[in-house]
Amino acid sequence: MAVDIGDPKSGFRHCEVVLFINEEVLRNGGGPGFYLTFRSRPWKDIEDGLRSVVTDTHVPRTIKRACAWSALALGVRVATRQREKQSKRVQQLHYQVEEHEAATWTLATDLQRLREERDEVVSELRSARDNLKKVLQERDMLHKRLIEFELSQQLLAESQDTEYPGTLPWPLINKEHREALGIGLRSEQYAVSPKKPQMASVTVLETLHEAEELPASDV
Repeated sequence: MAVDIGDPKSGFRHCEVVLFINEEVLRNGGGPGFYLTFRSRPWKDIEDGLRSVVTDTHVPRTIKRACAWSALALGVRVATRQREKQSKRVQQLHYQVEEHEAATWTLATDLQRLREERDEVVSELRSARDNLKKVLQERDMLHKRLIEFELSQQLLAESQDTEYPGTLPWPLINKEHREALGIGLRSEQYAVSPKKPQMASVTVLETLHEAEELPASDV
C-alpha cells in the first residue's frame, strides 16, 4: 500500500480516497516505493522523479500511471505540509504583531510621560526666569535708590559748605577754642596776678571742662 490511511500527514481526510489511490497504484503494477522515496522531499524533487519515469522509454505505461498516482498523493502531502508551515508562520507573525503592539503601547506611554515631564520642566524654567527677572528689577531699583541717597548726601554736604564757608567741624572748633582760651588765660594770669598761679590753672581747667560739656548749639 502506497498511502497509509492512518497517516495524519498524508493530507487526505477520507479513507475511501486513499483506498482508491492505493488500488490504482497496485492495479498498474506499482508499489509503495515511489511514494516512500519522495515522501519527505519538496515538490520539485517529486516532479523531477516523476519526469524521469515518464520520459524513460523502457518503463511500461502502467508503471508510469502508478507513479503518477503516487505523485498525486505526494502532492497532497506536500500541500498539507506547506499549509502547516504557513499556519505556524502566521501564528508566529500574529505573536510578533502582538509583541510589537505591546512595545508600541509602552513607547507611547513613555513618550507621553516624557512630554509631561518636559512640560513640567519648561514650566519650572519659565517660573525661574520670571523670578530672576523680578530679582533683577529689585536689584536695579535698590541700586538706583543707593545712588540717589549718595547723591543726596553729597548735595547736602555741599550745601552746608556753601552756607557756612570756611566753617570747621565742631570737634576741631572745640579743640582750637580750648587751646586759644588756655593760652589767653595763661597770658592774663601772668600779666595781672603772677602771685596766684595755682588759682589761675584751676580756673582754666574748669573753663575747659565746661566747654567740653556744653552742646554744639550752646557754643
